[in-house]
Amino acid sequence: MRINDAVTGAVLLAFAIAMFAYARTLPAIPGQEYGAAVFPMLIATGLAGCGVVMIASGRRRWQGAVAWNDWARTHHAWVRLAVVIALVLAYILAAPILGFVPMSIVILLVFLLMMGVRWWIAAAVAFAATILIQQTFAGLLRVPLPLGLLGP
Repeated sequence: MRINDAVTGAVLLAFAIAMFAYARTLPAIPGQEYGAAVFPMLIATGLAGCGVVMIASGRRRWQGAVAWNDWARTHHAWVRLAVVIALVLAYILAAPILGFVPMSIVILLVFLLMMGVRWWIAAAVAFAATILIQQTFAGLLRVPLPLGLLGP
């Protein structure tokens, strides 16, 4: 399935506007020049810019809103989509109980195996990427990730 860039850009622009509006409601951090809203607002601004560029690009090459490619008509593509949706829902439901680290390893492992990566490489990459993400967000950026089984 190929969705015209103008349609995707309009959705992205709407999301960016909503994200920017919500970010403005985030509380300021006492004693800090920059509050919790700065990073989401920067991301929203970048997304809005990308959305505008996509709308302009899509309008120049308009051939309809949606075009279905052959791969989108296969059973395998729909199974992969269902697996992605199921894993996102599993993370939402299970991460508070199991924690970020085990859920991230499982999700990355499943994604890599679905792409045909050998199991031992997939396991090593899933473990290394999870540790890198956890250390970056929880350690450096102080983003609270669900501890689950690893918590106190």
